[in-house]
Amino acid sequence: MTKKALKILPILLLPLFLLSFRHTDFERTACPYPLKQLSLYSGKTGWGLSLDNEILYTTQGLEALEPVKTLDGLNPASDGFANAVFLDEQTAYITCFSSDNEHLVIEFTNDCGITWNQTLIPYDNKTCDAGSAFLCFEDSTHGYLLHCSTPAMGQMKKLLYTTEDAGETFTFLKDLSNIIKGYPQGITAIKDNAIQIAVTYHGTDSYLYQSPDSAKTWKPVEILPRTADIGYIDAFAPVYSRNNPQNGIILLKAVNEKTAAYRLYTTKDGGTSCAHRHSEIPCDDVRSFCLSDDHKVYVVDSEGNVYRPGTRQR
Repeated sequence: MTKKALKILPILLLPLFLLSFRHTDFERTACPYPLKQLSLYSGKTGWGLSLDNEILYTTQGLEALEPVKTLDGLNPASDGFANAVFLDEQTAYITCFSSDNEHLVIEFTNDCGITWNQTLIPYDNKTCDAGSAFLCFEDSTHGYLLHCSTPAMGQMKKLLYTTEDAGETFTFLKDLSNIIKGYPQGITAIKDNAIQIAVTYHGTDSYLYQSPDSAKTWKPVEILPRTADIGYIDAFAPVYSRNNPQNGIILLKAVNEKTAAYRLYTTKDGGTSCAHRHSEIPCDDVRSFCLSDDHKVYVVDSEGNVYRPGTRQR
């Protein structure tokens, strides 16, 4: 391929990325396990986290997901919390809390779930207890870990850590408790030291925060303005294309007194600007979503059902 062709290729790919989400209806698809999270890659490779906290893997498509690990001994104080980051076809990370109520646990594999390593981060249960923990990576080695306390502690503590060695060790970076309002439900590393944290509504109008400088400074991101017919907005952690990290999908939940509507947005500049895509998501309650390597959005509802773009497009 010539240098000229290489320069033109991203320009050609971008409209295809954006067009793939226009006027698409979602339909339920077969999956052998009710899921919390899902990630699909090139070919038929994929990962999943089940409602029973099983780590699932497949090389034969969504319908062939099989357990490769079960998380046992989770902290009952955190309601058995577990969250996954599926980095690529071979690499997965799981965050959870130990039953001794003293350690935040990061388990990870680099060989499709055959072997697993573990990193333990001690915490002071009186300062920041076992609430939730979300992990993200900017590349194969550099990442961020957000440890949040339970709401029962009053103001929710939000402690940010960083890793430079693919999760082998973590260093405390910053206390975000007075910066990030609401209840975090995910963190995303974009590119060039940019980070986003999505939150659910708890007395604040902000639903998505972004740092352009490795967590030094933060500011709210407004994608959907709050109007008289919107009571509040929740955000899900944005997901970005592996092939072009500036291209991503952002899902918002707009709630009023009668209904909750899910709105899907695309971005081609890391979330600086977004375009609303008129896709109908047939879920009463969305749990998570993912962007596959072929630029299809898959949605998981609260009961673990999976929805994918249908064959009918309007």
